[in-house]
Amino acid sequence: MYRELEEKLGYRFKDPSLLKQAFTHVSYAKEKGTKHYENLEFLGDSILNFMIVDILVSEFPQKREGTLATLKAYLISEDFFHELAQELQLSGYILMSRGETERGHVNNISIISDVFEALWAAIYIDSGRDCNLVKELFGRLFREKIVNMIKEGKVRKDFKTELQEITQKKWKERPTYRVMSVEGPSHDRVFSVECTIKELRTVGRGKSKKQAEQEAAKKMVELLTSFSFEASR
Repeated sequence: MYRELEEKLGYRFKDPSLLKQAFTHVSYAKEKGTKHYENLEFLGDSILNFMIVDILVSEFPQKREGTLATLKAYLISEDFFHELAQELQLSGYILMSRGETERGHVNNISIISDVFEALWAAIYIDSGRDCNLVKELFGRLFREKIVNMIKEGKVRKDFKTELQEITQKKWKERPTYRVMSVEGPSHDRVFSVECTIKELRTVGRGKSKKQAEQEAAKKMVELLTSFSFEASR
């Protein structure tokens, strides 16, 4: 089942159960009594963070810390991980309960991003925690893409970073974020997050806390932009 993916990765798993776990959604795990990917996802988030930062620092040593932080914010986002995951066609390997599959959740951006993180954690563990091997595999697949995106100015600012730049310039303050509610079962949660700055307030919703924060920040940027436009008229 995973042979084609292993060929794309350039890595053959010693323990195939680890690879299967990386693609096992909690809904499927509950039905079958198997392990799911959430712990791997937790580890993979830090591994990818490290590899992205390593590429940024080694390829762009002349850039200032603030610029690197802005680039990093997008390159470790759900949207970008989803984009990289789609290059490997990871959605086709996800194991999910029938009900979740029928509801189309196998194509959920947040879930695909989580699976991407879990996959790199699985490689790391399976390789005997060989950081150099994992970096080499990731770099061979994605380093050129990342470097070219930066050189061509195609890395988008994430909305949280953009909003912080606006509020720091305008008021010398940062916006705050607060989780208002978490609805739905553990495998299909919907987060509501409030973003506030001064007397202004927006609310974003998403399948993860990060996604909801981005939506709230986007709405606040749009709100502040509309105020600026009205003031200039």
